[in-house]
Amino acid sequence: MKFKAGDEVRVTADRGAFGVKNVRGRVYSVNSHVTAPYPYGVKLYVWGRVEYRAFAEDELRAWTSEAAPISSPTEHPTHYTWLPNGVEVIDLTEHLNFNRGNAVKYLCRAGRKEAGTELEDLKKARWYINREISRTENQASPTPGEKIKD
Repeated sequence: MKFKAGDEVRVTADRGAFGVKNVRGRVYSVNSHVTAPYPYGVKLYVWGRVEYRAFAEDELRAWTSEAAPISSPTEHPTHYTWLPNGVEVIDLTEHLNFNRGNAVKYLCRAGRKEAGTELEDLKKARWYINREISRTENQASPTPGEKIKD
């Protein structure tokens, strides 16, 4: 067996809707029986939840700093890839609408992109949050006799 309990791993499997490819996890159990198709029990953090899933050896690789995506200004920049479970900020924001996604983006990168931009990023996040609040308030159904906001 390649991995043992306690090893940190990165999931390389792409099982469609499971959405855990490239997520970092920790092996919590190993079934060494020869016929076990998925001998590795791995604890993952997916969308803020702990999940326990089983994987085959060829669906995992050891987590090392080399296992992390190579950073460049456009591909996996470090100010968006610092989350400890291997999730990149875009993995979160692509599931949100524009305003909410941008607010999360600016909150996550505040103080990480360039020195002295933390306050600016927080203000940008607040701007998108306020815009989303206004949009949501304007979409709310009015009660009988209530005037729709412009």
